[in-house]
Amino acid sequence: MLITPHFLTGLAIAKGIPEAAPAAIAAVSSHFVLDAVPHRDTIGGHHLNTANILLVAGDGLLALGLWWWLIPESIRWYALTLGLAANAPDFIEIPGLFWPKWNAIPLMKQFHVWHTDVLQYAREPRGWFIGLLPQGLLVGGLIYLLAH
Repeated sequence: MLITPHFLTGLAIAKGIPEAAPAAIAAVSSHFVLDAVPHRDTIGGHHLNTANILLVAGDGLLALGLWWWLIPESIRWYALTLGLAANAPDFIEIPGLFWPKWNAIPLMKQFHVWHTDVLQYAREPRGWFIGLLPQGLLVGGLIYLLAH
């Protein structure tokens, strides 16, 4: 999934769970639930290219803008932390883009195979419309929930 659906899910968890430890567990766990939904989140495969860099930058800016707009100041930084926690499994994969041996480390190899090949197996064959549809619906629903 793109950054924004994961991030907004973390924000919604922050609004609903004031205790940090269970909220963090829920935020990280939500990542894997959302990734199990067929989706599309790269352009031209999982590697560094201009399109993917622009996609991630724009998606990240959108997530941060929604965070600033939707979250009350009283919980803003707590919510930011949980939004980042909801994206943590993807952050763990970033070093592998620059250093391929990262994914050969035994624990990382198991995580990478599970996180990409097993959990997200259905995303690649989908077209962009079908790949973005569940994410768009989720983002719309979360914006509504967070705004009220």
